[in-house]
Amino acid sequence: MSKIKKTYIFSGFGFDVLLHNIVVKEVHGEEYPEINMNEIKLLTAKELLKSRESLTGKKLKFLRTFLKISYQTLSGIIDVPASTLRLWEEKGDEVTGLRVPQERQVRFYVIEQILNMEKRHIEKQIIMSESFDTPSSDSLDLGSSQDYSYLKEA
Repeated sequence: MSKIKKTYIFSGFGFDVLLHNIVVKEVHGEEYPEINMNEIKLLTAKELLKSRESLTGKKLKFLRTFLKISYQTLSGIIDVPASTLRLWEEKGDEVTGLRVPQERQVRFYVIEQILNMEKRHIEKQIIMSESFDTPSSDSLDLGSSQDYSYLKEA
């Protein structure tokens, strides 16, 4: 049986993410959200980047693993040893040891990578198009066109 919950707390990333108007299925007495994980990952990453709060260890780890980059890659970007980065991620809910310029670098790098993913996805759609349709109206419907499956390619 499915129902819509006005709010649902998803904690699958190691920290709570508040979701709104989520379809939830009950299976053997447990609730499971019907969500597109790629979409939730992308939206979570974007919200973390916009947040004025310092990154915690769990949130830093989420961003690194979302991009599927190694400790070595990220440590090279912010100019700290990989072992230091690992220790910061192990802080869990505590704020990392990132200085403000380092945290800016992390955030800018993640933004750049997300934009590149989205760019490649759009380019692929354009390349695969055999023709373009005549416009049917002056309005653009964003409601059902959300496809985040390309995020698993990153």
